[in-house]
Amino acid sequence: MIKKIANALKNSKRVGIIAHVSPDSDCLGCMTALSCILKQLGKTADMFVDVSKMPQNSDYYGLTEDISDDIDINKYDTLVAVDVPTYKLLGKHCNTFKDFDNTISIDHHLIRDLSAKMVYVDANMSSCSEIMFQLFKQMNVEITSRVASLLFTGIIGDTNCFQNDNTNANTYKTAGELFEMGADTKNIIFEFFKKQSLEEVRLREFAYEKMVVENDIAYTIITLKMQKHSNTDNTGNLVNELLNINDNKFAFVIKQKEKNTYSVSLRSKLGYNVAEIALKFGGGGHEQASGFTFVGSPVKIARQIFDECMKQIGVKGNV
Repeated sequence: MIKKIANALKNSKRVGIIAHVSPDSDCLGCMTALSCILKQLGKTADMFVDVSKMPQNSDYYGLTEDISDDIDINKYDTLVAVDVPTYKLLGKHCNTFKDFDNTISIDHHLIRDLSAKMVYVDANMSSCSEIMFQLFKQMNVEITSRVASLLFTGIIGDTNCFQNDNTNANTYKTAGELFEMGADTKNIIFEFFKKQSLEEVRLREFAYEKMVVENDIAYTIITLKMQKHSNTDNTGNLVNELLNINDNKFAFVIKQKEKNTYSVSLRSKLGYNVAEIALKFGGGGHEQASGFTFVGSPVKIARQIFDECMKQIGVKGNV
């Protein structure tokens, strides 16, 4: 199927590329890398994400506010969804993608309901960026240092810098090849995992003040008031920092997005599965990194998530 998708993209002329809502670095890396490759081939390639504000690191990816535009289906002969496992994650573009005739889905999530005319899913890949690298090889196109860098951001994002259990030999091999192609690996790791602004430090201070650590589970709730006082909504790698405290097995961060709307980022150590937890709340992701959004009480949801984590810890403890 990957060969068919490669040929279909080479034969297309006008492509709309759609990312999932709240796009992470894997999704953004795939989307922008594919856009670069298609433009190299002389094709129109426009990017779309259902966002109310620009994603984190949008400057690095060269994104502009027109990514939030509606899709004019008359402008395209092909629509491609990258790193999108469910219709819900397409946001406002859901029906457009459903009703369009010529669609392609490229993904690495095992649990999914998104269908398309052509679908390629490889759940053994660490990231969609890893799949995209294989696709570009099938297309027999030049992978520039810029494209290599974009894909590298996706790989380190979804593997938590090669620390999650979705990291395998092929992940390292792909990363090595991207390095040889000119990926700016050192600066990318610094920008995406180490660099932090003073505003981000202040927000994390607020978050740590509200942190709860109990039974190897750590979590915190970040309100709009906290974001306003620190002048940022970027939590950086806070959820991973919580996971790394002592012998924590689970960590999650609940962040207020609007008056009654919250997003949740979940992380777990090897042997535990936050994707199962996220699925129960209408979300999804990977075993060690997942998330979901909800409307309601953050305190109530925090307790429910905590209880789900405890169930897994109890099962493991009884084995």
